[in-house]
Amino acid sequence: MKPGLILACAFVFAGPVFPAPAEEARADDPGASSEIALQRLGYERGLIEASLAPVKQQITTLAVLEKQFATARDYDAAITARNERKRLQGELARLDQDLLLLQSREQALKTALLPDRIKLPLEAATLKELRQEGGAITGWSKIGAAATWKLPALPAGGYEVMLRYRCGAAQGGVLLVKESHFSLTAQIETTMKGPEERNTGTLKISDGSGSLTLAVESLVTNNLMQLLAVELVPASR
Repeated sequence: MKPGLILACAFVFAGPVFPAPAEEARADDPGASSEIALQRLGYERGLIEASLAPVKQQITTLAVLEKQFATARDYDAAITARNERKRLQGELARLDQDLLLLQSREQALKTALLPDRIKLPLEAATLKELRQEGGAITGWSKIGAAATWKLPALPAGGYEVMLRYRCGAAQGGVLLVKESHFSLTAQIETTMKGPEERNTGTLKISDGSGSLTLAVESLVTNNLMQLLAVELVPASR
């Protein structure tokens, strides 16, 4: 057998061991709580992620070998290297699909484990041209004034942004709500019967460990509101 063919065949028989596709946890499995299932999915995802770089490196190496063998007119070895490269490319596509499936299941489980409401404490906010006063964040009197919170490692997804605030008849305007990549604007309207809770809309959160910022976008007169509470509600609830 030609040396080149022996080298190419070595890739066929020494290929990486791929993790099997993830299986759904059985409903009658006594260990299939959401927390345990989440750990299993994380372990399986870690195995797949660890496999990606070696597989990609082997595909690249086989492409180089295929070209070298073809140049040397060692066509049997070139064909073997090409076939192995295509096989690994198919395995890489499968790994990618399995990884997406695991990530989707992880996100669904993490969302299911969230409380019905995630409170962002006022005292935890970083304030820009605002102040805390009497249990509220006040001073929303300048464009760009803002309060920013560090998010508590939330799974990515949609969240309704619930605000409890007080807004007088001559106050109000537009509030900008934003995270790392996405944002929405909400009209801050007069609260006729004292403080009220309003849903400002559903914000897509892409980085659950990033930040959430409320900022003054525009003002009717000289004050937007007095902010009393901020809560996030998973949109799937």
